[in-house]
Amino acid sequence: MAGTSVRIHGGHVLDIDAAGKEDIESIVVDAGDSRLAGVAAPDPTGIASPASTEYSYDDGTPEAFTRITGAHDQEYAQRFRLPRTGSVTSVTACFGREPDDDNADVTFVLTFYRDSGGRPGSPLAGYSATISGLARGRGTCGVINRGDITAQRLDGGDVWLGVQWPNSSGKGFAEDRNGPGGTRNFWRYRSSSQGPWSSWNAETVAAAYFLRLGVDHEATTPLPPASGCTPTTTLLQFDGDYEISMCYRTPDGQVDQAKSGIWASGESGLLWFFDRDNAEVLVKVLDGCSQNGHRWVFVAPVTTLEFNLLVTAPDGTTWRHGNVQGVTASTRSDTQAFMCSQ
Repeated sequence: MAGTSVRIHGGHVLDIDAAGKEDIESIVVDAGDSRLAGVAAPDPTGIASPASTEYSYDDGTPEAFTRITGAHDQEYAQRFRLPRTGSVTSVTACFGREPDDDNADVTFVLTFYRDSGGRPGSPLAGYSATISGLARGRGTCGVINRGDITAQRLDGGDVWLGVQWPNSSGKGFAEDRNGPGGTRNFWRYRSSSQGPWSSWNAETVAAAYFLRLGVDHEATTPLPPASGCTPTTTLLQFDGDYEISMCYRTPDGQVDQAKSGIWASGESGLLWFFDRDNAEVLVKVLDGCSQNGHRWVFVAPVTTLEFNLLVTAPDGTTWRHGNVQGVTASTRSDTQAFMCSQ
C-alpha cells in the first residue's frame, strides 16, 4: 500500500447501552506517513543511553483512528512487558483529528497500571498531557518526556499504560490492525464526566495501539560509597560550573586520585588512573534544561577497581557513582541528576 491513501469510514452511532469502538470517518491514513512512522523521540543531545529502550507493538502504519461510540470519555490501555526495573524516558501517543475539528490540540491523561491477571489493575500514577499542532484530517504522534513523567519508576514484568481522552475533543486514537502485535489491549468508557467506568473490554480488532513506552533500565540506585577513598581534587569543570572529582583504590590497598588531561570539552571528558594513554572513565554533564528541567549525567567506566566519583553542582549538591573492588563497573545514565536551578 506504499504511496496510497486510504479513507477510513465508520458505522452509525450506537446507544450507550451498546457502546463500542468505531472507526472515525474522513481521517485519511497515508501508508508509511512519516508523521506516524517516525514516532521515536530523538535524543536532543545526540547521545543515547545504551540502556534506554523504546517498547512498541505496532508496525509504524495505522489502519484506523477510533473512539467509543456514545461515550463521554474513553480509555485505551496497552500492556508492556519489561525485562527488569527502569525509569520512564518517554511516552509516544498518536491521535487523528477530524477535518472539521477547529481545535489542533488534544489533552489526555496517561495512567500507569499494575497488571492484574492479564488486564489493567490498580493505578500506579496518572499524568495529564497535551499534544499540539494536530493536522486536519490526519494523524499526528506526540512524544511526552516531561520531568514528572520521566521520574516514574517501573518494576520489571507486566505494566499497563492507558490513554484517556474525551469524545468532545473530536480526536481518535491510531490503531495498527495488521502488524505483529505481541501484547494485550483493552478499552473502556463512561457516559458522563462523573459517571462510573465500564469494565475493561478485550481488544478484538486492533493488533496494537499506537502507544510506545521508553524505559531506561540503568537508572538504578547507585552503590553505597566505597569506604576505601575520598575524592579531594577537582579534575574537570564543565559548563555551568559542574565539577568532577574521583578517587580509586587498588586491590593491594593503594589509594590515589584520578587524573585528567587526555581530552575534555565543556560537557564531557576522560579520566585516567595509571597511564595517561589508558582512559578509565568517560564523564558527561549535559544541559537538558529545555527538555525536562534537569542537567543530565552519563558515566561510562572501564575498570574493576574500587572508586568513588562525585559530580558537584555550583550550590554544593553532589551526584555520586561508585564501584566495589573486583567487580566490572557499571555505566550509569541519569537524566534527572540536577534540577536546572542547581
